[in-house]
Amino acid sequence: MTNDEGYKPPKTADELKLWVDQYLNATREDAKKVNRDRDYFDGHQISASVRAELDKRGQPPIYTNKISSAMSGLFGIIDAGDTDPECYPRTVAAQDSADIATKTLRFVTEKAKYKSKRRMMSDTFLIQGIGAGITQWANGGVTIDRIRWEDLVYDPLSREHDFSDSKFMGIAKLLDAADVAASYPETYSKLDKPTGDFGSFFDDDSKAKWWSTPKRDRLRVVDLYYLVGEDWHRTVFCDAGPLWEGPSDYHDDMGGSMCPISAMSYEVDRKGMRYGAIRHMIPLQDEINARRSRLLHLTNHRQVQQTDMYAPAENKAIASREASKADGAIPFGWAPISAPDLAQGQMLILQESTKELDRMAPTPAILGRLSGDQSGRSRQILQQAGYTELARAFGRYEDLEKMIFTKSWCIAREYLDQPTMIRIADDPRAIEFLQVNEPIMGPVQQPVVDASGQPMIDPQTGQPAVQIVMGVVGQKNRLAELDMDIIVSTTPSTSTLEQEVFEKIMDTASSLSISPLDPQFDALIEFMPLANKRQTQEHLKRIRQEASQANGEQQAAQAAQAEQAQQLQSQALQAKTAKDAAHATKTNEEAAQIAMENRHIIDQSSFNQPYGAPYPLQ
Repeated sequence: MTNDEGYKPPKTADELKLWVDQYLNATREDAKKVNRDRDYFDGHQISASVRAELDKRGQPPIYTNKISSAMSGLFGIIDAGDTDPECYPRTVAAQDSADIATKTLRFVTEKAKYKSKRRMMSDTFLIQGIGAGITQWANGGVTIDRIRWEDLVYDPLSREHDFSDSKFMGIAKLLDAADVAASYPETYSKLDKPTGDFGSFFDDDSKAKWWSTPKRDRLRVVDLYYLVGEDWHRTVFCDAGPLWEGPSDYHDDMGGSMCPISAMSYEVDRKGMRYGAIRHMIPLQDEINARRSRLLHLTNHRQVQQTDMYAPAENKAIASREASKADGAIPFGWAPISAPDLAQGQMLILQESTKELDRMAPTPAILGRLSGDQSGRSRQILQQAGYTELARAFGRYEDLEKMIFTKSWCIAREYLDQPTMIRIADDPRAIEFLQVNEPIMGPVQQPVVDASGQPMIDPQTGQPAVQIVMGVVGQKNRLAELDMDIIVSTTPSTSTLEQEVFEKIMDTASSLSISPLDPQFDALIEFMPLANKRQTQEHLKRIRQEASQANGEQQAAQAAQAEQAQQLQSQALQAKTAKDAAHATKTNEEAAQIAMENRHIIDQSSFNQPYGAPYPLQ
């Protein structure tokens, strides 16, 4: 990869490095809290000073990680949602192409393994407070990659949750110097083969592993997109200088330059610091850990009281030590006393703190932990009520997904310009294929050239000779011509509810005498709260077409049989008519023959009578 020829970057690498240093300095204190949030989720909740105090007591460091279970519930809600993008036309001309655009977008995001990247982004969104990803065109397709929190660089003056007011966004990573040299061979050599780090980034654990690995030269590389005016520019640089510079390779649906990085914050405070769902759980988690430790201490140790004022002074230490033992022997002059009020007070406060922390987690209704035989609709109502406190956070995460889908569509429109076969796997049992950018063949004029490649002249017209050949005259389903809006639809996994809705639809259709093969059945589906209505209607449409085709073939066979039977009947009638005619002719001939024979007999009789005999009676 080399720099664009004639391109003059508006910012130098040194200026951009200063921006990165400003970001690190402005967010350093917040980064410590974010790392602490991550440690609490991972179970590292006991500080070194507390561990030392527990060691003095001879008490193990016991804690109850309520944060991990609460966050696992939030992760489960996001993972259970089936997110699919929908394309809606902006113009009447593109109305018939919305389905093509939807299927194309789902294909490119499925090929980029978006659902697995979605789960990884939800991890940093809920814990560290920022979910981020980068959408690019690489290896002939759209790619979507998660950006780790410690690798993300952004404008510290940004205040919006979606970073829409950020002047720069980037990725800072430690890479193998050999990989950098392979990606940027010319500039890497010009910079005298640099290695090492600059600044003080937040990936301390990763950095420690890099530095402890021998024979691997590392190099900190920052891939930064920055906004100047209305145009996005990109610079890849290290401490020694720029490795690549140029304008952004991507454009939005209006033709303007676009930053491929998408990011969203769980919450932003008034100072612009960004944090996740764990931040408000930590005080309660600390209180639960402290009170459990105190209760354990009260259980293992008992107070002692002096009963004899003349008891030896050294018996006090012996009494304190023996009172903590199950089989301890209390010395003369001392007696153990119980303090149930202290333990009871600690227990009551511990229970209250536990309830408060549990309230920050998803409710049992959301997680499906409901007792009794409840219908799917009842469960959905309770789940929706439980979503109220989480609706804004999940809404921001859906906005992040919409940004990624929109950028995926814009990049596919811009770079997916070759004929491509799209696999449609909405129904795994009925996989379909659709071709986009399909060439349309037709007659085109082509100049006639001689053996040397020079155009030939028509001697009659004196103009270059042309010939008509078959060529490409256009494209069908051309993505660059589709103007769409992207909508994200999130459908929770509620199989019980879908079963109830299905039964309701079938009962209603039966009462109205409507068959699923009847087009009126689609109108019934429109009024039902059925997930994936479009997919269901497409399945019904395909089934109707197959049934119509089968009925057409059956009707054609029946018509052929009826026509054949009619022909046979006509032939039989014609044969019978011919037979009757032949029989009538034969009968007439026989009658004529008999009549002729009779006349002959009569004439013969008349000839044999005597002369003058009277004629026989007629």
